[in-house]
Amino acid sequence: MTRLRRYYLFILPAIFLCVTSCNKCAGDKQAVVLVDKPELVNQEVTKLLTEKLSDVDTSKSLVIDKDTLVAKKFLLDFYTKNKFAVSWTDKGKLTKQGDTLFSILKNADEFGLIAEDYHFSKIDQLLKTEQDSTTHKFDAVKLLNADLLLTDAIFKFTVHASKGRFNPDSLTLEWHPEKLDTDLVVLVNIAIHQNRLRQLINSLEPKNEQYQNLKLSLKNYKNEFKTVHWDSLASRESDSTTFTARLTKRLIASHDYFNDTTHNDSIKLFKSVKNFQCKHNLVEDGKIGKLTFKALQQTKEDVIHQIEMNMERWRWRDAPADKQYVWVNIPKFEMHVTEDDTLVMRSRVIIGEPEKQTPLLKSTITNFLIYPYWTVPFSIATKELLPILKRDTAYLRKKNFEVLDGNNMVVDPQTINWKRYSKTYFPWKLRQKTGDDNSLGILKFNFNNKYGVYMHDTDNHRLFGREMRALSHGCVRLEKFIDFASFLIRDDSVKYPKDSLMLDLLQEKQKYVYIKHPITIYINYYTVEADAYHELHFFNDVYERDEKMLKALYR
Repeated sequence: MTRLRRYYLFILPAIFLCVTSCNKCAGDKQAVVLVDKPELVNQEVTKLLTEKLSDVDTSKSLVIDKDTLVAKKFLLDFYTKNKFAVSWTDKGKLTKQGDTLFSILKNADEFGLIAEDYHFSKIDQLLKTEQDSTTHKFDAVKLLNADLLLTDAIFKFTVHASKGRFNPDSLTLEWHPEKLDTDLVVLVNIAIHQNRLRQLINSLEPKNEQYQNLKLSLKNYKNEFKTVHWDSLASRESDSTTFTARLTKRLIASHDYFNDTTHNDSIKLFKSVKNFQCKHNLVEDGKIGKLTFKALQQTKEDVIHQIEMNMERWRWRDAPADKQYVWVNIPKFEMHVTEDDTLVMRSRVIIGEPEKQTPLLKSTITNFLIYPYWTVPFSIATKELLPILKRDTAYLRKKNFEVLDGNNMVVDPQTINWKRYSKTYFPWKLRQKTGDDNSLGILKFNFNNKYGVYMHDTDNHRLFGREMRALSHGCVRLEKFIDFASFLIRDDSVKYPKDSLMLDLLQEKQKYVYIKHPITIYINYYTVEADAYHELHFFNDVYERDEKMLKALYR
């Protein structure tokens, strides 16, 4: 006779033990411990918790009904400190804080999270069936499992709401609670005892304005379109009348249709498309171009997921605390400078094409170079320029390039048999001379980084007018380069006043200018922003990072 059976037969006769229930999915048998009296439920669940957790193999996973408890370390510490007391129910029913946690998990989407990631359905089912409808006896095992799942959920949810679910570099799901840098067990215990569980989670969420704006905008968006749904504008038929009808219906559904009484249908549709393009940071020409059509493919659920994924990105890193900083948002094709929480300048930028992506980074701009050389990276020299040189050596003269040897000595390109060289053997260095036709333009802004990228002017300013500006080899090309340089030297009226910059530009001499107050630069990736009025602005997922995250999160 087992110790557990002896306990029930001789110590607590009020408890009925039955080990007959079968888990049909898993094929294993699970004990059912029925308790007659509510006042005995907590005592029995505590005993089961003690037996379940006292001899847990810490090297193995703890699994409840096929769900792995990722917060096992925290869970064991939590129950040990609380002497294995039941935490979320009292006499078989949810406590006030248990009910709060259940509600938080049920409405996880308010935080941009997914309820099923926190065992919600299983917890819900356990709590619905923990008391027999006929005998009114309580199943202590179900209450045990519900308690364990709820405890795992609060730790996992807290970490996810604060620091996110992904490794930002690899876009793989992870569980790294150490990023929170606080004693979660202590915080959760205090929150339970002070009835402040929701306040705890809110306190650990990102405080930055953009995250909070997105969170509120998500709530507003769901309320606005609570009863409205629309499908992807999947194709464009040759029948323009049919397409126009579908387009109009789509724009009406998403509240983008410009429906006034002073214009005919064609003008109203034209203005509606422009309104949609404005919201999606597209060229406002009223035409259904490639990027506009792509944006129209999104369903309501796609938009909700997009907002949620950008909330996730804001959890990965703290908002800038610098007094002044440079901010580049890749999908927006924009750079802006902020000082004392005030936007002081903004500029369109060109970023790396999808095959040569601009990296995400944080660094410090320390200087800029007037009239820079462009030393061609080896990969560009061998993959892009060498095939041209094998056909036409005059290309170097036309584009103002020099050829340097291993000692950085200039070599006559006419003396080189370019057909001898390849991607694996190329002992030359190609350098473009300074001047207006240099690919870097006339200003280059330097900041240390392992990727070898920088910000610079360009010799082709017409490209800033394009809708899709993912065109570079990875560096950031800046439209308002003079304005930015002037901002950087504005406090250095003694060593390098603004007049000196204009004079040096006119003299066309190469010169390094070191900044009196180096400025932090952030290069980031956000496909949705919410403004101070909680209006949403969407940007093209140029590097398809949303798509990759979408597959990992929503499967």
